[in-house]
Parts: sequence; C-alpha cells; structure tokens
Amino acid sequence: MGKRGPKPTPTATLKLRGSWRGDINKNEPSPDKGMPDCPPEVQGVAKECWEQIAPMLNDMGVLTKADGMALSLLCETFAHWRRAQDLLTKHGDVYPIKDEAGKVKYLQQTPYVSITRNFGKALKEMLCEFGLTPSARSRIETTGDKQTVKADERISYLTG
Repeated sequence: MGKRGPKPTPTATLKLRGSWRGDINKNEPSPDKGMPDCPPEVQGVAKECWEQIAPMLNDMGVLTKADGMALSLLCETFAHWRRAQDLLTKHGDVYPIKDEAGKVKYLQQTPYVSITRNFGKALKEMLCEFGLTPSARSRIETTGDKQTVKADERISYLTG
C-alpha cells in the first residue's frame, strides 16, 4: 500500500516560503545546483523544450545536477503531448462511423483526444514539480530577481 496524503513539500520550497518547517528534515539530500547536461537521446521537440526550460529553471534557482532525468521526462512528455495535439488539430476530434450502405451512423471520438488529455495531465503534474505553473509559483517567494521575469518570457514557446 502506498503512502497516504499529499507528497511532502521539498525543504528548499518550504524555506523559500518562509515556513518554520523548512528546518525539520536536517538530513535531506541537497544536490549541487546547476544545469544538468541534456542526454543525447533527447531529440527534436523534446530537445527544443529542454533548451527552453533548463535555462529558465536554472535562472529560477530550482534546478540541480540531479534533476536531469526528471527534466528529460518532462521534455519527452511535452514532445508527445505536442505531437498528439498537432494530430488532433489536423484530423479533428471526431470521425464518422458508417454502416454498410455508407451512411453515417454516428461520430466517434478520435484516440487523439484521450492521448492529448493524458499527456496534458502528466505534463501539468511535471510542470508543477518544477514550479512552472502559476499556482505552483504562487507558493514560492523569491527575492524579486529580474531573472525570474526572463524565465517567464522563455516559456512562451511551450504555451504558445
């Protein structure tokens, strides 16, 4: 049986929020901050995503060298979502089911609808893990650094 309740908030996030709970876990690992190398298997749209997100996360101060695999998964999920969304846009969200006479019996939802929805949901969860949604950011306080504004501008590729 899995652990119950919400996932624990990382200590770094608790400290940024000014929470007294930020000092509870004295033994939490703290990997070196910095941008991990992009794995060679990350290609195409996923690599473009990496090139957009990695510098932004680094500027925000939330990226560590240990986050390479999680960031790779986020970028690959984005690429799958983007492809499914493009196919949905190209082919539409329904297709006709015809009887033997060629007459339309009903419209069937294309698989791209559920594929897009599933990848979108997974993508949103991963974006939240890195603090890349408005609600996730609202829980973190920063020093008002101008780099954060630049980071928000870089994500326009992903959302536009």
